[in-house]
Amino acid sequence: AASKKAWVNDLLGFGADFIGGDKWLWMEQHWTHHAYTNHADMDPDSFSAEPVMLFNDYPLDHPARRFWHKAQGVFFLPLLSFYWVSMVFNPSIFDLDHPGAASIGMKLDNDFIKSRRKYAVFLRLLYIYWNIVCPFLHTGFTWTTAGQILFLGMSESLTLAALFALSHNFEGADRDPTKAARESGEPVCWFKSQVETSSTYGGYVSGALTGGLNFQVEHHLFPRMSSAWYPFIAPTVREVCKKHGVRYTYYPWVYQNFISTFKYMHKAGTGANWREFAQPLKGDL
Repeated sequence: AASKKAWVNDLLGFGADFIGGDKWLWMEQHWTHHAYTNHADMDPDSFSAEPVMLFNDYPLDHPARRFWHKAQGVFFLPLLSFYWVSMVFNPSIFDLDHPGAASIGMKLDNDFIKSRRKYAVFLRLLYIYWNIVCPFLHTGFTWTTAGQILFLGMSESLTLAALFALSHNFEGADRDPTKAARESGEPVCWFKSQVETSSTYGGYVSGALTGGLNFQVEHHLFPRMSSAWYPFIAPTVREVCKKHGVRYTYYPWVYQNFISTFKYMHKAGTGANWREFAQPLKGDL
């Protein structure tokens, strides 16, 4: 939240539509992601890139594995540059029925969603006209113009998707937060699972540059809090986690988080963690 007034936050949410996304689809996906962070079957962020690449570190004999995943440590970042294309031309814009959210039982055929479909389609057509059609109307069809449009999309994709990927895909991330509940019946501590499936890097400057995306632990614990407060509460969150034995992953610099993510993606793709007799779905790396 950026304001105490709901209508201001509601209006600012349309910023997603002006970068090629959609406010309502994002809420559907993000609510589900927050409720089931890193759950292999219920978090859309964990399986939506399959079969192209794996974020989940599946067992070696899992049917989701493909031979090309062994090289994903090299190609996952270039592949993320096409995130923009998958968002702008996402057919879910017509019915606002996010497949990931729908797959876990979220009811998306209610009157509110139906009433917003026409606005979502209009905003998407407006975005395509401004950012794809207009340049060609101005210059005619040229490969230079096409390249510039693609460069815009790739730059935007890497700015967002690369930072998203860092947040929950790193060495030591808990990839199976409900394991204890399944095996022993022990209730899942939602707060603990949010911390151990997320990472934080940097501080105030990184927060200002990324809109608070770097404080992913704090964001998952307090999703309705303005990100401007995250650098102030982060030290206390770390102290509380230390006191209760909760693993809080912090990287002083973003490049350290990137390195950890590259290593994780490589090992998830090759199955190296399983060959080394670790338990990646539990985060014991």
